[in-house]
Amino acid sequence: MSTIKSTHITRSTIADTWRWLWPDVLMRIIPLTVIPFLYIAIFHLPLSFLGLTLHNWPQQLIIGLVVGFLMACFASAYRILVVGPFFRWPTLGDHLLQGFYYLIINGPIEELFFRGFLLAAVTQWTGWIGWGWLVSTATYTLYHRLGKWNWRSVGGVGLAGLVFSFLYVAQPEPRSLLAVIIVHGFTTWGFLSLGDEIMYRRWKHKNG
Repeated sequence: MSTIKSTHITRSTIADTWRWLWPDVLMRIIPLTVIPFLYIAIFHLPLSFLGLTLHNWPQQLIIGLVVGFLMACFASAYRILVVGPFFRWPTLGDHLLQGFYYLIINGPIEELFFRGFLLAAVTQWTGWIGWGWLVSTATYTLYHRLGKWNWRSVGGVGLAGLVFSFLYVAQPEPRSLLAVIIVHGFTTWGFLSLGDEIMYRRWKHKNG
C-alpha cells in the first residue's frame, strides 16, 4: 500500500480486484439476493414489498443522481481525511470494473436486502417502521466488520447508512429502491475507488 509520503505507488489492477470480487459474489452477493425473494415467495408477497417498483421513476432518478454525486464527494473526503493515509492507485480498467460492480451489482443487492427486505420485514413483524429503520441501519453498519473493515471505515458506513435509510423511509408508499440504489452505488465508488484516485493525484502533485 502507498501513502502520500511514499516514493513509489502501488497499483490496483483488474487482476487484484478480481481476486476478491468473485469470492464476494459467491459468499455475500448471492445469499443477499436469494433471501429476500425466498421471503416473498414463502409469504406470497408482491415485488413491491421489496421496493422493486419504478413508481415515480423520473423523480427517483434525479434524486439518486444529485444525492449520489454529493455522497460520492463526501465518501471520498471521508476516505482521505478520516480513513487514510494508505491507498492503491487503480488502473483505468480497474476503475471501470470497480465502478460497474459498485453501481450495478453491489449497490442494488445490498439495498435489496437491507432496505427492501430487512427494513420491510422488521416493520411487518413489529408494526413500527422505526424498528425497521433501526435494525436495518444497525445491521448494515455492523456487518461490514465481517469484512474486517476498521472502525473508522465502519463509522463512515454508518453515516452513509443513515442517508440511505432516510431516502427510503421518507418516500410515500409504494416505496422504490431506485434512488437509494443509485446513491449507494456512487457512495461506495467514491469511498473505495475515487478516493484512492484523488489520493494518487495529491501524491503526484506533491512529488512533481
